[in-house]
Amino acid sequence: MFTQGLASQPLFDATLAGTRCAIEHLGYVQIDTLAVVERAHHHVLWNRVPSYDPLHLNQLISERHIFEYWFHAASYLPMCDYRYVLPRMMSIRNGENRYFTNVDEHLMNEILARVRAEGTLRVRDLDTGNKEKGGWSGSARARQAVHAG
Repeated sequence: MFTQGLASQPLFDATLAGTRCAIEHLGYVQIDTLAVVERAHHHVLWNRVPSYDPLHLNQLISERHIFEYWFHAASYLPMCDYRYVLPRMMSIRNGENRYFTNVDEHLMNEILARVRAEGTLRVRDLDTGNKEKGGWSGSARARQAVHAG
């Protein structure tokens, strides 16, 4: 319990710095897009930081104390670990490694053309409703192409 920051006495104070320290202590907080009461990553921090404010995450990102990155899942990570993801970022950027394999290159080019023509788009604007079979997420091909690119 103590190593997870769930001790009976809070390890982290009820401030922006407390939220940053909680993320640094945990190593990362997985971003959860699903919400019943609230998105699950907020629950992780509410249970560790008294009076946690969800706005802390945006502030910590804007002040470059944490960053978002995809390891096995989208996560908030402490900036002190940024150097460890640089080699992977570069290998993806250089085409040596991809998040996904078997990506539809034609679809990726179509998406890039749409973004150039229309400007910023949300992934839901690209999804056509043709979901691939298999996998727990049922991701659409367009979503996979965006994440792979």
